Amino acid sequence: MEINHFFRYICSSKLNVDHIDRLQTDIVETLCKLEMIFSPSFFDSMEHLPIYLPFEAKAGGLVQYRWMYPFERLDITVAM
Repeated sequence: MEINHFFRYICSSKLNVDHIDRLQTDIVETLCKLEMIFSPSFFDSMEHLPIYLPFEAKAGGLVQYRWMYPFERLDITVAM
């Protein structure tokens, strides 16, 4: 649930800088909780990427203007 809330807020249309700072500390705690539950073989570099997303949101602005999914999806449909 905590990861769901994290990604929902990062992808929202309005961001508050104070909440982004709080998200940055909360996601570290959430990943630590996951590391206590799952074995170390579950984790690779991709599980630690959400730590950097709040910084990217502060530096680049709203995710909806930098989201690459529609363009990647368009490339897949054109290729087929």
